[in-house]
Amino acid sequence: MREASWLDRELQRLWLVAELGLRHLVEGKARPVPSGDLRAVLVARAESRGDANDLPALAARVERANSEVASARAETPLGRLAARLRLTELETEVLIIALAPHIDPALAELFQALRGGPKRGVTLTFITQLLRLTRADRTRLLGVLDPERPLLQWRLVEVGNDPGDGTAGGRVVQPSLGAIDLLSIDGEPSSALRRFAKLVHAPKDLDDLVLAPDQRTAVARLCHGTGATPWTVLWGLAGAGKRTIAGRIAAHRDQPLLALDLMSAEAAQRKPLLRIAQRDALVLGATLFLGPLPPASDDVRDLLRPMVSHQGHVILGIETSRPPRLSLDVAVRELEIAVPDETTRLALWKQQLPNARAESGVEAIARAFHLTPGEIASTAREALLVAQAERRAPTVSDLRTGVERRLRNGLQDLAWQVDVRVEWSDLVLAPDDRGRVEEFIARRVFAPKVYGEWGLGRRVERGRGSIALFSGPPGTGKTMLAGLIAKGLGLDLYQVDLSQIQSRYVGETEKSLGRVFDLAERAHAVLLFDEADSLLCKRTDVETSNDRYANAHVNYLLQRLEAYSGVVVMTTNKDSALDDALQRRLTLHLRLDVPEVTERERLWRSFLPAAMPRERDLDIPSLAREFELTGGYIKNVVVRAAFLAAREQRTLGTHLLRRAAVLEMEDMGRVVHLQSRAA
Repeated sequence: MREASWLDRELQRLWLVAELGLRHLVEGKARPVPSGDLRAVLVARAESRGDANDLPALAARVERANSEVASARAETPLGRLAARLRLTELETEVLIIALAPHIDPALAELFQALRGGPKRGVTLTFITQLLRLTRADRTRLLGVLDPERPLLQWRLVEVGNDPGDGTAGGRVVQPSLGAIDLLSIDGEPSSALRRFAKLVHAPKDLDDLVLAPDQRTAVARLCHGTGATPWTVLWGLAGAGKRTIAGRIAAHRDQPLLALDLMSAEAAQRKPLLRIAQRDALVLGATLFLGPLPPASDDVRDLLRPMVSHQGHVILGIETSRPPRLSLDVAVRELEIAVPDETTRLALWKQQLPNARAESGVEAIARAFHLTPGEIASTAREALLVAQAERRAPTVSDLRTGVERRLRNGLQDLAWQVDVRVEWSDLVLAPDDRGRVEEFIARRVFAPKVYGEWGLGRRVERGRGSIALFSGPPGTGKTMLAGLIAKGLGLDLYQVDLSQIQSRYVGETEKSLGRVFDLAERAHAVLLFDEADSLLCKRTDVETSNDRYANAHVNYLLQRLEAYSGVVVMTTNKDSALDDALQRRLTLHLRLDVPEVTERERLWRSFLPAAMPRERDLDIPSLAREFELTGGYIKNVVVRAAFLAAREQRTLGTHLLRRAAVLEMEDMGRVVHLQSRAA
């Protein structure tokens, strides 16, 4: 024990009090003279003190012991616990008396002799007898086991019933494991919390933290406002540094931080754990940090509501990219711990990789990926470990792999990554239309210069994203264009999984859309909404609740598109079904029609690989004139003809391509001229 002397004094005092009480009972013939080991211990103690037959001397010794303990108790773990949990003197006595026999087995024997009979344990009746309480104190003693009083409220003791004694005084009191921990291991949280909580002793200084200037100013303001402060809410994405900043706020209060990850516990454990954490925070003189917490949860609100009377400072760390919705009857200071800007991200990468050769390429990663400090630190550690295992220096490829995996894991619940294999040489598009696509890409490439260096960003707060809509019949290359745009920008393409986005539950569609946009913006990915008319159909007059909900998610998607700073590509076969308000938010709207004959001829040739066995005199111009097909269907025809040729063990010829084209058109439900069928 860190302060063994205080406990020795408390135990010695209780020995003296119990000995005095037992001597009175023995003299009054109410108890037999102790025998065996206990008698030997008592005789030895009395002889060492010189008061073997002198009750007044023993009583005087008890008075002195009580006085010494009372004067020194305030600076002991027991005294600090009593003061911080607001225990009365009688409640403090109950706690130490309940604890004593569990620490000193010989004292347990003495307590049993004083109590009389074979039963062990500390009851309220025994405490009354030991302390020789007055009638008024006996009444107060019954009240100490009120569930609203500190001993039970803070789970310092546990109460059981004596089967042979149904009175209130017969209740058995014993210390909880938490109380034993707090009194025996001074300065550490109790064992019940150690799986879920950590006591953090953070420095006051902010100089070692890499923060943007405005964030540093806001954090400093929270740190220096340490008077009778309300609760503090820090919100931001995972790894934003909420717990780190909470530690600095606590340090400015000259307190450690007791950080509790409440949501990692089973639901049934959370309420008792939170109560224990409140107790330990008060006893340790610590600021209580709860996090990470979800942004909006009835369960969390129900857990926090009883905490409004907590006497210490509380900091909540809420994991969200949007301002949290809180409903608490307590004053709250709130600060967003935002994803760092590019300059700060670069400084964080360099801090984590001070000597690595990868630093030369870190600028591109810092610019491309909007990571939190925690994500940067964990990615850098992983890259260093991988490189160390392979006995080499970390590379930019190591960093990029780690970054993409972290961000991809979040996106893949709602979208899947599209493997882009096409090249610009595969694109068959009118020169004017191709120029518009290249302009679209250039807007993204030069956005930092135009909005940043040239200052246009101060005039254009919203609508900085690049939003493209490709409309037209199936197979005209809309998805292919999305892939080429992603490739031209050096970004990954993710197609949104509409089955995971759309929900029949109110608000769930908007919530899923919000997650997609948040994750894509951080992952620096191009978002593809295929068949966008299913999400952005025209809003209607509200006649039913279904109309209201459908309009709500269209409104939300339009707002997110306007606020989004990344790249979105949407495709549709029904642009007339799209909401009119979408047009204003588009950077590019390209209508792709069925290609002309010359374009179809180029498409036919582009889909015929050189390695495919084929006749030399393929009549591609005739196929292009005869079949009005889009690029997607021409691809299907070539694939179908190739399998026909393989099955029939023939080279690919014009007649086989024509036959495959006829079959494809019949599958499409289109009328085929007899001459085409005959061919």
